[in-house]
Amino acid sequence: MDIVVVDDHHLIRSGLIAALAETDFNVVAEASTVGEGLAVINKFHPDIALVDINLGTSSGLDLIKTAISEKSKCKFVVLTMHDQSEILESAKSAGASAFVTKGAAISDLIEIMNCISAGTNKFMKAGELKQSKQVIDFDLTNRELEVLSLLPTGATASAIAGMLFLTEPTVKTHLSAIYRKLSAANRAQAVSIALVNNLIIQ
Repeated sequence: MDIVVVDDHHLIRSGLIAALAETDFNVVAEASTVGEGLAVINKFHPDIALVDINLGTSSGLDLIKTAISEKSKCKFVVLTMHDQSEILESAKSAGASAFVTKGAAISDLIEIMNCISAGTNKFMKAGELKQSKQVIDFDLTNRELEVLSLLPTGATASAIAGMLFLTEPTVKTHLSAIYRKLSAANRAQAVSIALVNNLIIQ
């Protein structure tokens, strides 16, 4: 089945695309805004679109409503960091087929996508009903948290240094400490762990 990924964070898109590369799903396009998302949906006519609820200053729900009003046959899976019931209901009302928090396991997302591909019409959800995770203290310093908060933007170490008025070697030292404390192998993994543990608020 053909998939499009719509998320305003490049690293999140890359992570999803990498995870889906090991499945039978074929990612045909990616987008970061409502306009781009609608364009790729109209161009590629995917079976499923994974849509972040927050797309910069716009809402992924607007994308879903517009696509459905334009008679798109695509099924929509809403991705979000938020687990409030009212947001779930908003996604359901917009016409989404499923609601998945970014704290859910990738296996949960794939299971939902498999159900959609099998023709399931029941609204599905994953992640938000799990018990509250035990708060993990990663022992990050305030400066490390500042650096971490800038990682989803894709900014280079040099760019981060400029934004925080630090030297590039100092930023690289902070990055090494962040990866070590989060047990992350790379930037994408660090961002994923940070999002799941609410170290970064999207």
